[in-house]
Amino acid sequence: MTEDNRRTAIGEEVRSGTRALSAARALRDLGLYNDALSRLYYALFHHVTALLLTQGIEPRRHRALPGLVTKHLVTSGVLQSADVTLVARISGYRDLADYERAWEATKDDAAHAFADVESLVERATTYLEQQGWVKQEGV
Repeated sequence: MTEDNRRTAIGEEVRSGTRALSAARALRDLGLYNDALSRLYYALFHHVTALLLTQGIEPRRHRALPGLVTKHLVTSGVLQSADVTLVARISGYRDLADYERAWEATKDDAAHAFADVESLVERATTYLEQQGWVKQEGV
């Protein structure tokens, strides 16, 4: 993948992640917490994928994400070890929300998940802007 192709792919991941986060917020505001957590996972997934692309890594499976974060983003100092736990937890919420009929996320589940994911998304976006992979908003 050329640097231009990688830059384009990173931009697409950030845009997809931003759209997923907007959808997650709208679903949360409607009280549809399972659906909100599922979309929140995709917001996280796309932003973390953008970070991985800066390292030349493209995830092939959702389940591989925590290991890739550890191997390529924590060891390089882009993310922290607590972020691996967050990725795994939000992935678990997505699995529950999408595949477990009897599981119902609560408002508190959503509130905690949103606070954590929004923080990571903000840090990821800042990193991508500072490293010149995406343009800063308003520039």
